[in-house]
Amino acid sequence: MPLVKPVIEPTQNRLLAALPVDTFQDMCTLLEHIELEPGSVLWESDQKTNYLYFPVSGLISLVYESDTGSSVSIGLIGRSGIVGTGIMTGNVRTPDRALVIYQGDAYRMKAASVLDEMADCGAFQGLLLAYTHAFMVQVSQNAICNRLHRIEQQLGRLLLEIRDQIDKDELKITHDVLAGILGVRRESVSLAASSLQRRKLIKASRGRVEIKDRDGLEHAACECYSIVNDQLEQCLTRYTEGQKE
Repeated sequence: MPLVKPVIEPTQNRLLAALPVDTFQDMCTLLEHIELEPGSVLWESDQKTNYLYFPVSGLISLVYESDTGSSVSIGLIGRSGIVGTGIMTGNVRTPDRALVIYQGDAYRMKAASVLDEMADCGAFQGLLLAYTHAFMVQVSQNAICNRLHRIEQQLGRLLLEIRDQIDKDELKITHDVLAGILGVRRESVSLAASSLQRRKLIKASRGRVEIKDRDGLEHAACECYSIVNDQLEQCLTRYTEGQKE
């Protein structure tokens, strides 16, 4: 008997779920389901994006690549986020590329439809603005983290972020991918993972990392994790409460 693929609902994205019911229902006809394949690129650097993406699973990294070929992730986006918010500010070309690093699903909306909905619906525009603020906090905090904190702390933060976005304790991800996100050598990630494993916070194996002690991992990570997470929750809370007034 063939396996039945589970239904992927748009409201599995926390931002879409936060919209007022009537606004969400009006938008449903504009949303297109797509599958996110690891390694696929939603847009390249210096390209405009044609869609706004709402991940419901999987993970997308906005990656900056230098002229020398080195790269670093400036932000991770999963089910608690939106990809392509530059559409709302004129869709100017940016130096980052949007790379899928974890398999999953998403819904997308054409750029023209996004602009139409923003003009017609204050609730949708407010949601985009609220999330953009929270994402900018993530970007700035990542810059601070990369400059001030040890690799072990950065890895702890990253694993917690990924766990929150895919809602699973077992992460199918390689040290190479983790190193690419952090912008460090693979060997540095392996050493940091070994340290966290010795403390029984994670269990690392080939292509997998399992979080064994979430509370302990939060303690081992830097404060950047809680700052970014708290800011997102505050933005969502203010938005939803504002819609009720």
